[in-house]
Amino acid sequence: MATLPLLSATPSTDWQHHGLCRATDAAVFFPPGHFEHKPEREAREAEAKAICSGCPVRITCLDWALATREPYGVWGGYSETERRQVLLGKRQAG
Repeated sequence: MATLPLLSATPSTDWQHHGLCRATDAAVFFPPGHFEHKPEREAREAEAKAICSGCPVRITCLDWALATREPYGVWGGYSETERRQVLLGKRQAG
């Protein structure tokens, strides 16, 4: 009898090695440890999203962030708030 391969409980992160974010300071993608004014946050997120827009693993990154409910930062070109809206829309549609 053949055995089935074990499935990992955690999604693979191999795609992260191909992300354009690896060549960028993580501070662009994640909020600082101190209060961030709205214009500063918007500028930081816009910079991160511009990097994400040309990334070869953008969709995989976004899928991973949605699947793992990543609570912080810009992933796949989507902010924390935008990912929550996507997830809320999926729950309402489902």
